[in-house]
Amino acid sequence: MKDKENEINACNAFIEILQRIKGVEYYSERWPEKENRNIPDVEVILAPKDKNGQLPKIAVEHTIVEAHDKQIAYVNQSYDIVEKINQRCQGKLPTNRWFQIVVPPALIIDTSKESREQFIEEMSNWIPDIAETLTTDDQWSSQLYNGHEVLLQCCGSILELNGKIGRMPTRPKEADKERQDRFRRAIEEKLPKLIKYKEKGYTTALLLEDISFSHARPKDNWKVLIPNQYHSEFQLKIDYVVIFVSNEKKMIVGNVWKEESQLYTEIPDNRRFSFRR
Repeated sequence: MKDKENEINACNAFIEILQRIKGVEYYSERWPEKENRNIPDVEVILAPKDKNGQLPKIAVEHTIVEAHDKQIAYVNQSYDIVEKINQRCQGKLPTNRWFQIVVPPALIIDTSKESREQFIEEMSNWIPDIAETLTTDDQWSSQLYNGHEVLLQCCGSILELNGKIGRMPTRPKEADKERQDRFRRAIEEKLPKLIKYKEKGYTTALLLEDISFSHARPKDNWKVLIPNQYHSEFQLKIDYVVIFVSNEKKMIVGNVWKEESQLYTEIPDNRRFSFRR
């Protein structure tokens, strides 16, 4: 079974939002995806603590929206690669300043272990010599590696960082297009499961965990983000869409983008929620 930490945290944050909006307490009644592993199913069913039994249960789907394809893999692997470069360069760098390296995703994602090790070796040889020439804040040097530009920046002096190399993230060339593609694929994957539950009488909710920090306020571009074949069903059969911003798998902010028939082009202040960490 896949790691559920993000999913559980997003679900709990949504329960908190529901209580603040509706004044009703919900709980996780069951996890159909776990029960029915052989067929696609929604992730969780929320049930209200409603003595009269008048409120419908809520079928919930959660997904992570990356800034670009395999963003999580890029982040994790790039931290590992830069730390290995940093370790190999210890004692070889100026001790009165620190540096950051920018490694393009193409040099990390879908590359072999041998290729990454070769990259680490070559960068560990290149950086000490070039670092000596970078003497002022924000001064850069670059090198082409397998057709992609690797950048090294001098970041000035910070006592605890001096003599070290840190990681500076970067984005693919067509970042906006990739971001929209990732959002659309998330919708295409999740909506059919929610639609089935809507037709059974459930309320439906889509929780989008935006680790790209790009969709927290989608404004009026929903037709661009939602695949054409789902425009009508998105409006009629999805009751709640909440866009979360997270850090370390914990929800920090939750913006209610859609609430029953209301799709907000500008999310009002009373539909923006922050969570204690």
